[in-house]
Amino acid sequence: MAAPELLMAGTKEHDLTRLDGYRAVGGYAALATARAREPQAIVDAITTANLRGRGGAGFPTGRKASLLAKDTGKPVYLVVNADESEPGAFKDRDVMRFTPHRLIEGCLITAHGIGSQSVFIYIRGEYLDEFEVMRAALDEARAADLLDGVTIVLHRGAGAYICGEETALLESLEGRRGQPRPRPPFPPVQGLYDAPTQINNVSTIALVPKIIELGPEEFAKIGPPSAPGTAVFSLSGNVANPGNYERPLGTTLRELIYDVAGGVAGGRELKAV
Repeated sequence: MAAPELLMAGTKEHDLTRLDGYRAVGGYAALATARAREPQAIVDAITTANLRGRGGAGFPTGRKASLLAKDTGKPVYLVVNADESEPGAFKDRDVMRFTPHRLIEGCLITAHGIGSQSVFIYIRGEYLDEFEVMRAALDEARAADLLDGVTIVLHRGAGAYICGEETALLESLEGRRGQPRPRPPFPPVQGLYDAPTQINNVSTIALVPKIIELGPEEFAKIGPPSAPGTAVFSLSGNVANPGNYERPLGTTLRELIYDVAGGVAGGRELKAV
């Protein structure tokens, strides 16, 4: 059976860098559905789907939204961490490169859910092409009146590895040296510009439209119950077929190396990962 595609769905059949291509696969229909619902219903759907962060820690995304400080008199910010700097990781690059509108739609749905009017996407400085793809897609979405008052800012990093850490990223966004902040306070209470801030990985946010489209219960059936949904896995090094592959969470290293990437190059024995 073919592996389910959620993040990269439709990229083989259509040019999803273009608004018309993304709409051809149902793009932005989930946004319309979400905006017809109360904001808390969006957070509840994400919680029911048991979406976990795709940045590495696996923190429950719905719970992260529930931790945002309420009634502070300050704006609520959504920050997307696209500063993908880990050696051998290039999964988020492909999401931005091939399906930028899915990320934008996820940002807009999430912003509606948490009551944010300001979104910042912090993109790794070396991702020059992906930055331009995202900018073109954002221009299309803005021209089509899809933003509905939400401001989305694309911010290019300067190449510092440490800015992948969320509080160092916030320091960089504010124009200071990217150094981690002492915690507490945590970003949901005092984040960007000392305001409540939700920080999510690219792939986490790009899955949100699929939760609305499929329904949280159906989404939760994909992959293991403890961590439903898919992820894009970057396979590099001495394997027969290196690249990015979308598979359900819970896929084992053996399956990824042998069933997906074709095993060790040259048919040699695997010694270490």
